[in-house]
Amino acid sequence: MITAVDTNALLALLYEDDYADASERALRRAYRDGRIVVSSVVYAELAADGHFETTADLDRFLEDFSIQRSDPSREALFRAGQRFQRYTGRRPNGLQCPSCGATQSVDCTDCGDDLSPRQHIAADFVIGGHAAADADVLISFDTAFYRTYFPDLTIVPE
Repeated sequence: MITAVDTNALLALLYEDDYADASERALRRAYRDGRIVVSSVVYAELAADGHFETTADLDRFLEDFSIQRSDPSREALFRAGQRFQRYTGRRPNGLQCPSCGATQSVDCTDCGDDLSPRQHIAADFVIGGHAAADADVLISFDTAFYRTYFPDLTIVPE
């Protein structure tokens, strides 16, 4: 069995946040069940975090958890692109009320452009596409997002 790991599960370990114990348990289980991988996107996001000074430091961290880097297949990348297209087509302009669904536009006081909350980016979809096409399981704490766009993907911890 191949288990892919999302960036948030590894950051939980690095910063020993509320998800660290669950992440460690999921990684131990995955190690017993087979191979553990991260996509090149997760590798880049970990490098961008600033916790590691060199590639050797990051590689050592991954090796300590027996995690290998695995590039997404063309199938995974294509699937990621399809899901990202669906996401961008569904995303409302402006801000949306979580209770009633009404949308409002708020303009920047400096430049006049519409303000919007942080949105998911293509990299999130590459992580999901990689896990869905090239692995059997994904360790992540962004369960709602991945279940919405990759409903057949097994995500742990539950």
